[in-house]
Amino acid sequence: MKLYLCGIKSYQLDLGLKCTAFGDLRLEQTLAGIKRDYNEPQQRQRTPLTQPYLLRILDAIDNTSYNSIMTCAAFTLAFASFLRVGEFTYRRIDLDLGATFRNWFLTQSSISQSDDGTHMTRTLHASKTDPFRHGIQLVIPSSTDSGYPVAAMRQLIRIDSPRAPFAPLFCLGKQDILPFTREYVVQKLQSLVVRCGLGGEAWNGHSFRRGAATWVA
Repeated sequence: MKLYLCGIKSYQLDLGLKCTAFGDLRLEQTLAGIKRDYNEPQQRQRTPLTQPYLLRILDAIDNTSYNSIMTCAAFTLAFASFLRVGEFTYRRIDLDLGATFRNWFLTQSSISQSDDGTHMTRTLHASKTDPFRHGIQLVIPSSTDSGYPVAAMRQLIRIDSPRAPFAPLFCLGKQDILPFTREYVVQKLQSLVVRCGLGGEAWNGHSFRRGAATWVA
């Protein structure tokens, strides 16, 4: 409710109107009374996808199909890079952005593999913590741990058909090239956790970033 009131106040300020009512003590008392009479809404449970969970999920992925290899690369990159789900997925309508797609989403050129295979560099062109779009680079080392994305990304590049540097980094279907959507990621994650016996938890798109932060902490 306070957010709605802030929006109204901002709108009035833009119109050059006085906003004295928002400083009225009676408004504060009204909000306090409403808060006492109504319980706080129940918070949605979000299970953090920590590394042990991630490794079990990766073991449940059949790395024989193009989509499976793509999913494995996406999941490991999301975890290792602390990515929000909206930072590695996109919708069909986003493809209409044309050349500016690369300014907002991960593309083939966002990943740079070292020649000796010891690390990779991921460039994120847009995020909530980078409002001026300077771009954020992250170096991810190679590891024998299957939870690291370097090996998975190399496998994806090896089987992927040559695509333009500014084509989406992830897509579904080697021939169809369908959008790699948030809905697909959540649905795939939920089906995999059921397959490996973790289905009783609340898994969703926040699980990767939340899980990586929890595991590092």
